[in-house]
Amino acid sequence: MSPSGPPGIAIALHSGYGHTAVIAEAVARGAADSGAEVVSISVDTITDEQWAQLDAADAIIFGSATYMGTASAAFHAFAQASSKRWFPHAWVDKLAAGFTNAGAQSETDAGPDAVHRSDIATAEHLGARVARQAAIFRAGHATLAA
Repeated sequence: MSPSGPPGIAIALHSGYGHTAVIAEAVARGAADSGAEVVSISVDTITDEQWAQLDAADAIIFGSATYMGTASAAFHAFAQASSKRWFPHAWVDKLAAGFTNAGAQSETDAGPDAVHRSDIATAEHLGARVARQAAIFRAGHATLAA
């Protein structure tokens, strides 16, 4: 992603039953509609190329289903694996945000199509807000570098 181009947003998520993926799609839509380049990465099958996409992004939006009051085991494994980025400060000065989806939000026995439309609208707003802030942040970096 070039310094003068649109901000890059990576969405790193784990969705066990599809509900969190619906929210992630809405976050991506909101960010893309605000001019960002968006990539969604399923953290339980992350590749070296996708780690590089996270490293290159201006912002990372983390998402996980909530199981037993915490993020999923797959998301925890991803978080622990990200320590390889922490030591060399690969993600320093990167914007971050997060979201979750729990049984209190989505009926656990209903399919992903039952995610409430207000939750989808909120997720779209989150994506748009992060994209706008990433664009401001990117423009500030370009100005300071000039």
